[in-house]
Amino acid sequence: MCVLLTLVRGSAAGELWVAANRDERLDRPWEPPRVLRPDPPVFGGRDVVGGGSWLAVNLEAGFVVAVTNARRGALPRERSRGALVVDLAAERTLPEALALLSELDLARYGLFNLFLGDNRERWLATNHPFSRVERVQAPVAAIGNDPLDAPGDRVMRASERAMSMRELPADALRADLERLLGDHEGEDSLCRHGETYGTVCSTVVGLAGSEVATYRFAAGPPCVTAFAHVAVPRHRPRVRR
Repeated sequence: MCVLLTLVRGSAAGELWVAANRDERLDRPWEPPRVLRPDPPVFGGRDVVGGGSWLAVNLEAGFVVAVTNARRGALPRERSRGALVVDLAAERTLPEALALLSELDLARYGLFNLFLGDNRERWLATNHPFSRVERVQAPVAAIGNDPLDAPGDRVMRASERAMSMRELPADALRADLERLLGDHEGEDSLCRHGETYGTVCSTVVGLAGSEVATYRFAAGPPCVTAFAHVAVPRHRPRVRR
């Protein structure tokens, strides 16, 4: 996935919204969101080639892990960034996922930017140009293919648009995020089209507390593909301590 946007806003339970476009080779096979691991339940799309995911939700603990490529493709010796997403999402709690992230040699993976978080705390990790993990303090965060310290125009534009949406009612926010993912403004639009590479699918996830309140998926470029509701298995959230 090549652009990912997150925002949090206050309520009784607290909300986390994640909106993302996956940009990939058009001939690379993938599967729509489903249960990837049963215990704890990890839910997300599946990359058939690498076996991992670009965005996964831990349904028990209520946190999200997602990755963007810092460049296209990975060398054969490099570990799968998608597998890293699923491995982190399969930890029992967000602190355990963060602990695993801190133990791994991130330099062994293809270059990436990664999001890990829930409605209470959010983290970004990268190995481009060097490995680091940092906590997000702002209510809105966006990542793309660029280094975290040098976001490109499409990432900045997405972040600014999302900031203006934070006070919208939930249904209006969801609809605006879907429209934003199909945006074609600027020289480098959020929704990309090419002969061999482009936006292949889009996801909008809304968490209210630890519960998945919204899961919407477009199985194609969001500018021409309608988002559809995804039935997420109901699971009793893990009690936070």
